[in-house]
Amino acid sequence: MSLGFIEVNTTWRVVGTGGGGSTATGSGTAFNIDTRVIEQWSTTRNLAVSDPAPADVHLAVGALLYVYCDEGTTATKYFYDGGTATRTETEANSAYCGYVPPAACDLGTASVQQQVASAGATLTVSFTGTAHGTMHYALDGGAEQSSAVFRLVAGGAHTVSLRDDGVADCTRTVNVTVVLPAPPPTIPTGPPTGPAQGVDFVQQPLWYAVADAVAGGRVELELFAESSHGAEDFASVLVLRKVADAQGHAAFRLDTLLLPLLRAFVPAAATTTRRCTTNLLNYYVRTAVYDAAGAPTFQVGPLRTALRGGLPAEWQGTDYFALRAGDAFAHSPALSWQPTGPGTYAASQVKAITRQQPEWLFWLCPTAATGLRVARAYDMGAGTVPVVDYEALPAAPARGWRHQLLAIPLAPARPGFLRLMVQVETLAGEALSLPAWYAFTGETPRSRYLLFTNSLGAVDTLRCEGRLEATLEAVTEKVELPAVAGTGAPAADRQLADLAASRKLKLTTGWLTAAELAWMQELVLSRELWLSVAGQLRPLDWPKRSLAVYSDEPGLRKLQLEFDYAYAPTAYAPGTY
Repeated sequence: MSLGFIEVNTTWRVVGTGGGGSTATGSGTAFNIDTRVIEQWSTTRNLAVSDPAPADVHLAVGALLYVYCDEGTTATKYFYDGGTATRTETEANSAYCGYVPPAACDLGTASVQQQVASAGATLTVSFTGTAHGTMHYALDGGAEQSSAVFRLVAGGAHTVSLRDDGVADCTRTVNVTVVLPAPPPTIPTGPPTGPAQGVDFVQQPLWYAVADAVAGGRVELELFAESSHGAEDFASVLVLRKVADAQGHAAFRLDTLLLPLLRAFVPAAATTTRRCTTNLLNYYVRTAVYDAAGAPTFQVGPLRTALRGGLPAEWQGTDYFALRAGDAFAHSPALSWQPTGPGTYAASQVKAITRQQPEWLFWLCPTAATGLRVARAYDMGAGTVPVVDYEALPAAPARGWRHQLLAIPLAPARPGFLRLMVQVETLAGEALSLPAWYAFTGETPRSRYLLFTNSLGAVDTLRCEGRLEATLEAVTEKVELPAVAGTGAPAADRQLADLAASRKLKLTTGWLTAAELAWMQELVLSRELWLSVAGQLRPLDWPKRSLAVYSDEPGLRKLQLEFDYAYAPTAYAPGTY
């Protein structure tokens, strides 16, 4: 075949067999590349001895003869159409002419990872596919950048876009919402403030209201509290979220959150005044009100004191300090309803205690005085000159004395006196509390002391002079094992017995005055109870208690307790308790 022809129908004939080889002669039709037509042709080919004879060529109709490329990538294809006829087809962007098709968009799925901080978020963009060119990234339709990381992004809704410039229209878009952590709160300074002089009893409903929110908008409240009173180690306890009502208001209940943080004060033998740290603590809240765009506005509430107690329903929401300033017992603001005298001696209103009685006066300081002392005055009755002992308290805590709860012990008392008056004063002698009066009485072999938490969160003591009765009850349960075939064990030998023993102690208080009878309702409703035995407090488990609040005979007004010690009992009842 010549250089400028493509065989279409050619017949070959070999001529000569000389030592120098042979000659092949071909004739027929061929496609002329220059003129791009089929024409008659003939040609001769010298064959070497080892060359095979050329094969005849007979193309089928429709066979591709030739492809012509212009200066671009458009191809003209020539097909054999029988005889000397041809047929052409034009193909744009033909691979015959060097056209390389572009890659497909293969970015896959795009995602954004967040690392948030109060100053702003760091967004890192990634995708699962392959880039065929250079990647470009943009945030919220801004200028493109080659880095896939955006720093210090503000909170709210954002749109991140990425583009592969190696493929036309190859983009991805990701919507992301950035929620920044709240900035570190500013701890309120100074003593607790606010309604009710900053004191909240948490054994009653306590609500915190948020106003000026967007109707139907998001509102958050975060509670910060210290681990114990005066620790100053405020930490986040819980975050609550609500949706504001149609007026833009939301209310959060705090008492159920604060009460589990408080523990009962467990009295221990002491001769000096102690600051209580378990049954009260300081707290504050921070609220976040979100606008329509999702941006929060933070506000920190005032520092307040939570106290493990509650007021009667008719006085809830009342300023406790103002309430106790002129109440029937006038020992404001001691955390007790028990009678301690109206400020001047009145025998019917004075609590009688023994000199050995484990008794405390719990006093909640209403003032920010810098120095305090406790005055204990002993006398022989009205008109006698008292002997006064002063106990100077240590330096004021970091936030001052305001809302510090003092546990003031009354024992051991000076011997030889009939009465005791306790009062809290400044170091200069200014009275901060009204005097609390007590009358001394002798201890008897029947004197027993019950200590219990009262409704205000402190501890009261009840001296019992009634009868103590201890019983030991045992219940035996028998189970008979089934008979086994082939054995002759009698029924009596197949019985198993189980013995369950329980111990009950019953204690009556003895005669109660009308004032004591009213106060004893505190004991009936108390959560914790201890019995003082030989100077030690034994916690009691008392499933049953009953108070005879009325009787025709005053001597029968009493309280009866049925209890056991709050630990595993022995299998026998000792003779003394």
